[in-house]
Amino acid sequence: MTTKVLLGKVGITMQGVSTITQKGQVAIPKEIRDFFNLKASDKLHFSVEKNKIIAEPIPTVESMFGIIKTKKVLTKKEMKRIIRDAVVEKYENSS
Repeated sequence: MTTKVLLGKVGITMQGVSTITQKGQVAIPKEIRDFFNLKASDKLHFSVEKNKIIAEPIPTVESMFGIIKTKKVLTKKEMKRIIRDAVVEKYENSS
């Protein structure tokens, strides 16, 4: 892992090599999985920017509890729906 300073901010650069299997699968290098705390069954969003493939972790519903500020008491089902809708909207708008 290397560290870069970008416009006064510290940026982390990690590199790894992975081979695409016949099924189109790739393994994420352990250092990167550990940095992003990625576990089996976690979801990634893939996009293409210029000539780069971008893979971004999608937050789990459980990790997002508490970020919605409201005086109304929401059920867990309502919170999941609100978060799911927000995530879908974010990725629809980013394409």
